[in-house]
Amino acid sequence: MEAGAHKGSDTVELAKMWPEGTIHAFEPVPQLYKKLKKNTRNYGNILCYPLALGDTTGLNKMYISEGASDASSSLLPPKEHLTIFPSIYFDDTLQVATLTLDDWAKKNYITSIDFFWLDLQGMELKVLKSGSTILKTVKAIYSEVSSIEGYEGQNLYYELQAWLGKQGFHVEREAVENGEGNVFFLRNSEKMH
Repeated sequence: MEAGAHKGSDTVELAKMWPEGTIHAFEPVPQLYKKLKKNTRNYGNILCYPLALGDTTGLNKMYISEGASDASSSLLPPKEHLTIFPSIYFDDTLQVATLTLDDWAKKNYITSIDFFWLDLQGMELKVLKSGSTILKTVKAIYSEVSSIEGYEGQNLYYELQAWLGKQGFHVEREAVENGEGNVFFLRNSEKMH
């Protein structure tokens, strides 16, 4: 499962890595979703959803990033992101459909997910907490992390790490520089191959 699929470049790589698996790709921004659908159309193992995973089910405001990057949109209002990346701005908002992880799984008859790929601009922990049932089936999580409050109310890396530790995950690999990066969490019962 990939949340924050953008235009689908990582989605395609995931589909190639796991040709026998199903990649569930989420992208709520309409113009990006259109490109995601186009870029993944030749892969029968990719299912695309024009919605955001969130901590509530319904309609929510999304802050749309523009300028130097269209890959920073978030359900959370920008904060330090504006200072760190002044060439990226958030002049527009959009109402987007959101589902919690567990509501999405139930609605789509999904009973297990092996792997989460999360790029949710500060919403990672909130989304994981919304999926307590489906999370029990997850073996590994690759997540964007930050030690800086780039978005108002986002959970910081140490909070995500501590919460996932209580759910039975440990940090297997970490690529964090200047407080931001990506971390691969592995369930304690799993072994790297």
